[in-house]
Amino acid sequence: MEPLDFEKPIILLASASPRRSQILADAGIRFRKIAAAIDDSKINYNFPHENVSEEDHKKYSLFMAHAKLKPFVDIVRNGAVLTSDCTANCEGKILEKPETIEKAREQHQFLSGKTNKVFTSHACFFNGKTADAVRISDVHIEKLPPEIIERIISEPEVLDCAGYRMAGEIAKYSHYDPKEHNNIKGFDPETVITLLKKVGFPEKDIFMF
Repeated sequence: MEPLDFEKPIILLASASPRRSQILADAGIRFRKIAAAIDDSKINYNFPHENVSEEDHKKYSLFMAHAKLKPFVDIVRNGAVLTSDCTANCEGKILEKPETIEKAREQHQFLSGKTNKVFTSHACFFNGKTADAVRISDVHIEKLPPEIIERIISEPEVLDCAGYRMAGEIAKYSHYDPKEHNNIKGFDPETVITLLKKVGFPEKDIFMF
């Protein structure tokens, strides 16, 4: 990658996710999108995904956020690069992006009537400093009738969301602390702001107003 040198401090979101962009914008955070440098699907299945403890899932989640961050370290000056990774864990099983309709159906059948944990990791790099964090949210999903599962897996973006897409039909069957909504959707502004401050990003340059 070519070096990126900014005259003034700027926040760079290294994610193609429209949801993450919208969450940052809704929080009033000033940022610019840059192209993610890796395809996480190429590396995530190199790790065990069955019988995974909470502690091991946290390590895995952080590893993925740092893998996305690594290409930008040392080539960006005056830009705070933000990356994130979000996966669900149900009964020790890590649930990634399903990739096919058949896999999406299987994952929603597995989640039906169970409580799962959503692990959202964040990593931030700014002028030689790195900080990270993992936030874990509990979500209970009611029993999903077969016809509801079919509706869910026919919705847009369902194949691009790890575990399940927290929107549309499934939202009617999901129960969680409202304070965890953004984290469940894959990006938490409170955590982002904390990390930006940890790496020394100027607070006056965080917000749009």
